[in-house]
Amino acid sequence: MKRYFLKLAASAALLGALVIPQAAFAAAPAPSLHDDNPSGKFGDWYTGAVPANADTSKPVILFVQGLHSDYTTWYNSGDDYYDAAFNAGYRTAFVQLKDADGGGGDMWTNGSALADVIRKVSAYYGGAKINIIAHSKGGIDTQTALDYYGAYPYVNVVHQLSTPNRGSELADLSYGSWTWWLGWIMGQQDDAVYSLQTSYMSNFRSWTDGLTENNYTRTYMSNGTGDDGWFSAYWYAHAVLPGSDDGAVAQYSALGLPNGIYSFTDNGSEKLSHTAMRYASKTWWQVRPKLTSTTFAALPTPSLSASANKTQLEGGSIVIPPEYSSNLMLGGTINGLTSNTFSLESGLNSTTVDVMTASSATDVELVAPSGNVYKPSKAQSVGETAMMFDKASHNVFNISKPEKGTWTMRAAGTDDAYFLLAQLDGGPQAKVTTKKKQLNAKKDLTTSFTLNLEGGKGKTLVTNGKLVAAKKQGGHNSILSNVEIKQDASGAYNAVFATPTTPGVYNVSFDVTGVKDNGEEFTRSVNYNFAVTDESGSVK
Repeated sequence: MKRYFLKLAASAALLGALVIPQAAFAAAPAPSLHDDNPSGKFGDWYTGAVPANADTSKPVILFVQGLHSDYTTWYNSGDDYYDAAFNAGYRTAFVQLKDADGGGGDMWTNGSALADVIRKVSAYYGGAKINIIAHSKGGIDTQTALDYYGAYPYVNVVHQLSTPNRGSELADLSYGSWTWWLGWIMGQQDDAVYSLQTSYMSNFRSWTDGLTENNYTRTYMSNGTGDDGWFSAYWYAHAVLPGSDDGAVAQYSALGLPNGIYSFTDNGSEKLSHTAMRYASKTWWQVRPKLTSTTFAALPTPSLSASANKTQLEGGSIVIPPEYSSNLMLGGTINGLTSNTFSLESGLNSTTVDVMTASSATDVELVAPSGNVYKPSKAQSVGETAMMFDKASHNVFNISKPEKGTWTMRAAGTDDAYFLLAQLDGGPQAKVTTKKKQLNAKKDLTTSFTLNLEGGKGKTLVTNGKLVAAKKQGGHNSILSNVEIKQDASGAYNAVFATPTTPGVYNVSFDVTGVKDNGEEFTRSVNYNFAVTDESGSVK
């Protein structure tokens, strides 16, 4: 898969040549629970033990975890930020968000509760200043708490660790026509994942980035570009995320906060996964120097990050980056014996096919055009909760120089579903461009996007474009209509269709068939995500 790496500041390039050795941190005593919710965990908070070398001139550190996680993200994993902060003389606190009780909360649910805890923590420590370290979606929950729920006067610095500031294409795909059956069966489509779709986050940014509350807190951004290896919850995501990524969040999104300040990428020359970004031995030494501010005075509004963000504010408008696909995708239900087919062109260097199922008892195999039968390497995901399908059973096929022709996926199971993702190395790719990720139901009567084939030319009309309405937790996604995608004289595909009248988030999922220079056909799968707002500009 072709990768697009961002150019970083010169200081970051120099840092990239080094890996700073980190000494082991002595274990800190267990944090103390403040049980404000006797019937659950949501809204509870913890205070860390006060170290003997505590320095009251330092701000209190409040840790905010990410999607589908709880406060143990920072404690008792063996490589903890809590231990590092304790040994450095910091007073600490932790929060339990809705995710701690199962089922993720969106930024509005979590942000409101987090704002209350911020005030409680400050009062507990005698009005002390607070600096926040936030992993993943915790950075979005934090910005919401500060900007919308009045917590900004209590916080000086926020340091994000791989926060999806522009959303994640993995969340988009969770609601695509290939994947929604599996996501629904596994309970992956909750309010948190819904809110992380790229178009929903585009709407959130349009409301949030211009607020004056942002000027009172300095926010640092960071990102990783690695993964946790085969059968981790992250490795397959590289096929979906554009450019460099950490297996859950693309670099352009992690560094995509217009008022944010670039902090670091990876651990020197060591590439870090989404999980490893919150390991103290990997990143604490880079975060700690940013935690010195203890002043409530307004900070100057930082300029755009010098990290050459993929999505930038230019002339007051958001430039939407193109999305690329070198993938094939299939999906559906499994009840008894199920089969599906896909075609591979000649000349591919390799393909990695991951057939994800909800049940590990489901048997999966691939049959090549020659009749050869391939059995998968099979394992559950390991590692921290990822953006989607972290609980799936992965059936992985690594095939070098795959045969040209029609391949068959066969699966046998009961009350299950599958999502097949084939990463194709060495062939053409599809490129989708659009001018808008969000449309107003009253003003924008049509929705459009353009598709080009790089390394090939178009052949036929796309006949299986499906418009899918994403539903929040407890809902059931629905295919609303087919979308016709027509080819113009230049070989580009153009889709123009009526904008849905109901505010919400939508996906158009389709396959496109092209022709290589040698006349051979190839197929690629594409998912286009967009949002429809009401008259006030809000997404439901």
